[in-house]
Amino acid sequence: MLLDKLPRIRLGMLPTPLIEASHLSAVLGGPRIFIKRDDLTGLGLGGNKIRKLEFLMADAKAKGADTIITTGGSQSNHALQTAAVARQLGMDVLLILGRGIHPEMQGNQLLNKLLDAKVRIIENTLMDKIDEVLNSAAEELRQRGHKPYIIPMGGTTPLGDVGYVNAALEIYQQLKDQGVDIQRIFVTDGTGGTHAGLVVGIKYLEMPCQLIGISVSRNKDRLKSVVAGHAHEVVKLLGMEPSFSPDDITVYDDYIGEGYGIITDGCVEAIKLVAQTEGIFLDPVYTGKTMAGLIDFVRKGRLSSEDTVIFMHTGGQAALFVYADELVR
Repeated sequence: MLLDKLPRIRLGMLPTPLIEASHLSAVLGGPRIFIKRDDLTGLGLGGNKIRKLEFLMADAKAKGADTIITTGGSQSNHALQTAAVARQLGMDVLLILGRGIHPEMQGNQLLNKLLDAKVRIIENTLMDKIDEVLNSAAEELRQRGHKPYIIPMGGTTPLGDVGYVNAALEIYQQLKDQGVDIQRIFVTDGTGGTHAGLVVGIKYLEMPCQLIGISVSRNKDRLKSVVAGHAHEVVKLLGMEPSFSPDDITVYDDYIGEGYGIITDGCVEAIKLVAQTEGIFLDPVYTGKTMAGLIDFVRKGRLSSEDTVIFMHTGGQAALFVYADELVR
């Protein structure tokens, strides 16, 4: 595997801890739950995108870029982490963000402001042709003498997704060190890049566990195809042989609710339960819904007290402040 030969800038506080949530497990009546604390990666309040940005920003630097352009929703965790990394590396940043349901100057938007990131809020309908919007913005910057580098939504490219192959290697070593065997790993599925990197790493390491994606936006069949496609591109980049089909990918779309970014009762319950049992905060867009899925698995008997699982905490807690009304209603 060519992972060690790829350009990389060390940005994250890695390895992140793998901790046991014993009180949460006891309250649920099992299974044994471990939380992979990728919310503690460091920059921009931490989160999963730092792993991707270690590789993407190395590529940007190698190509002489002075400005990073990326996109997401108005409260995008990826956009915030990208802005924080760009500032640390002495680069400008332009965030082109869909209006979403919480465009107010709070949460990640407030932090973007503190980073002095240039932010353009566009209507949600324009997100359907976001590639054109990003390319147009890049051309504007070139005309003004800049060297822009575009990072797509979620940092989901083969090079970015490699960050989660690296995370799988990290988890494998931590489980070995702690003498723990697991049956399942729960991960949030947005753009599918984090899932894709993990599935490649798990395949490479021959880990005997099931990776379960919990969708926060897209239909499971569509998302399975997307993740398989991303995984295939990661394998090509790393010079590996395994191939993936949608049948190799497990995704549940039962916990989306009314749509992306719209909080659900199960999400609120999950956020409160994890906070009140472990003192750990989840976010209302991604990890709250994923934990709601894990809890539902327990209640429906899909997980027993004999099972051991990992919950990937991908960050995003700043969004809690934007959702204050929904969380305390």
